[in-house]
Amino acid sequence: MNRLAYQKDVRNPIMSFIKKAMEVSEKAFEETEHTIEEWNIHRHGANLFLKLGVAVYAEQRLGGSHAPVERILSALDGHAAEHGQVDLEHLKAAHEVLGDEFIKEHEVVPAAEPTA
Repeated sequence: MNRLAYQKDVRNPIMSFIKKAMEVSEKAFEETEHTIEEWNIHRHGANLFLKLGVAVYAEQRLGGSHAPVERILSALDGHAAEHGQVDLEHLKAAHEVLGDEFIKEHEVVPAAEPTA
C-alpha cells in the first residue's frame, strides 16, 4: 500500500468523527436553546399570575384600584395569544391553595348558545 492511500484511509475516519461530533454538538445546542426559550415563556406566565394575585389582593383587601388587575389580565391574554393557552399547572396550584369550596363558589359556567 502506498503512503498516500494510507493517509486517505486514516483521515476519512478522523474527519468523519469530527463531522459527526460537530453535528451532535449543534443538535444539542439547538435543543438546549429551545428548552431555555420554553422555560423563559413559562416563567413569564408564572410571573404574570403572581402579579395578578398581588393586584387582586391589593384591590380586595387594601382598597386598591381595579386598573392593575385589568392590565395584568390583558397581559395574560396577550401571553396566551402569543404562546398558546396558559399552562394549567398554575391553575391546578391555585385550586389546591384555594380549595374546592372557593372554586365551586366562583366557577364560571359558559352561557348556553341559543338554538335557532
